Amino acid sequence: MAKVLKMLNISLFDKTFKERLYKEIADIEKQSLSEVVVIIRAKSANYHDVSLWAGFVLQVVVLLYLLFSPTVFNPYWICFAGAISFLFGYAIVELLPVLKRNLIKTKRKKHAVEVYARALFQKGAIYYTREHTGLLIFVSLLEQMVYLVPDKGLLLRIPEHVWEEISQEFNKIFKEEDLITDALLSKLAYLKPILSEYVPPVENDINEIPDDLEINL
Repeated sequence: MAKVLKMLNISLFDKTFKERLYKEIADIEKQSLSEVVVIIRAKSANYHDVSLWAGFVLQVVVLLYLLFSPTVFNPYWICFAGAISFLFGYAIVELLPVLKRNLIKTKRKKHAVEVYARALFQKGAIYYTREHTGLLIFVSLLEQMVYLVPDKGLLLRIPEHVWEEISQEFNKIFKEEDLITDALLSKLAYLKPILSEYVPPVENDINEIPDDLEINL
């Protein structure tokens, strides 16, 4: 959890990390025809229903205890305790991302990350390159997942099994001992020769997509 918080702080506010990130992207694009965009977000969805259910379950548990306890409680106290327990259950899940993440089904998290990544790809017009070689690398911190959205030019040139290996490598950044920021940069370095092999550079190539592309959904 501390690694994720550190990643969020650095990715959003630290100038040094951004400079290192954009330099790595520039090196990739210099050695290949690809146009790479890296976007980091705190989460891909709000999942407020998970927090609401947590509050509801805690409220039921508290009310059942108060109603069936041998001790007789004031009815007003029971109503007050029920409301407080609901708010506490809701707040604790909202404030503890690690708890919320563990309460969400993996299938739902994957779907949310994919939908958000593809929306960013479309909204940012990353598909709008001459050779259709745009690549979005989306990092979602709450879900601890990385999702890659390559344009059709890359899909046609790079075998499917290679994309699967690349995706697996990028998703290791949350499991490695290094800071997530350093792990992400190392995966970009890992990606560089692969793109260079399958999508080699051409003369007079221009940077069609800004490396620091900002997309708001």
